[in-house]
Amino acid sequence: MDFDTELSKCRRRRSRNSAESTVDRCVKHVRKWGEWLTDTRGKQIWNADSVDLLIFVEELTDRGMAPSTISQRVSAISKFYQDMEKMEERYDMPDVPENPYDGFDGEDKQLLRGDTKKKAGLADVTQDKYPYLTPDEVSDLIDSVPSPRIRNELLIRLLFNCGFRRTELATCKVEHIDREDKSIFIPPQKSENSRVVSYNEEYLGFQLSQWLDYGGRESMTYAEDSEYLFPTNRNLHISGNSLNDMIKRAAEFAGLQESISEYSDGRNINRVTTHTLRHSFAMQAIRSGIDVRTLQSLLGHDDLDTTLIYLQQSKDEAKEESRLFNPEG
Repeated sequence: MDFDTELSKCRRRRSRNSAESTVDRCVKHVRKWGEWLTDTRGKQIWNADSVDLLIFVEELTDRGMAPSTISQRVSAISKFYQDMEKMEERYDMPDVPENPYDGFDGEDKQLLRGDTKKKAGLADVTQDKYPYLTPDEVSDLIDSVPSPRIRNELLIRLLFNCGFRRTELATCKVEHIDREDKSIFIPPQKSENSRVVSYNEEYLGFQLSQWLDYGGRESMTYAEDSEYLFPTNRNLHISGNSLNDMIKRAAEFAGLQESISEYSDGRNINRVTTHTLRHSFAMQAIRSGIDVRTLQSLLGHDDLDTTLIYLQQSKDEAKEESRLFNPEG
């Protein structure tokens, strides 16, 4: 298929029922999607999946794009795939791709509504820019994981040891792990550049070996057909939503979870999520003496100012702790 040709067909179809300006905006949104896929993910619009679209939404959110604009862009992309499906028989189009938006779950769709309420809730309850867990609390979280234990322990240890984003870990491939070098390659996703992070063999080596060498991974239905580190019984790789749900359940069992606010539909906003472990990694790294430039590289931040927030938070906490010091005992 040729992208411009198929986009023109969809444009003509939309023009029958929509204003020209509306159609122009839709075409512009779809072109942006196609360009981003090629430049960032090395893909064509025909083989994009829901993970690609989720990363795209997260990147637009990080850039500060308004939720309403992001929603318009995703809607235009979804309609493009819907139009191709409807035109399949008329134009005898082969291999019509699936709509990436169909793979979005409830939590993924929350990104399209913005997260200002969540950020406000975190500020009200924790007084911190980033909520995080101490190493002892992470240990409690690990002790409380649901089954399968080896897999879920390994997931948490990787998040805390390496600072993965949830989509990065969910789509991590076996070939990306260098067990001799004790390092993991993370392809470009939200950042323009790839990165390599090291892991501590003593911290997670046993769980990694159990998962890869002693039947943990192979017990999953899709293991044989999957190139990913964490296949499941339903899919080639675990979803970001499933990973997040597991973290939330473990936090509940460990007594670490807090409901810090509510969404407009009444659902709780939780303090401990997958991203909390990324924050925990960053705060532990700062306290261990890792310089901020190195931390920026390990986290995959394009903007140093984003990383500096962790340094400032650590300094603010140290200042607060010093106020409690009594030199007279």
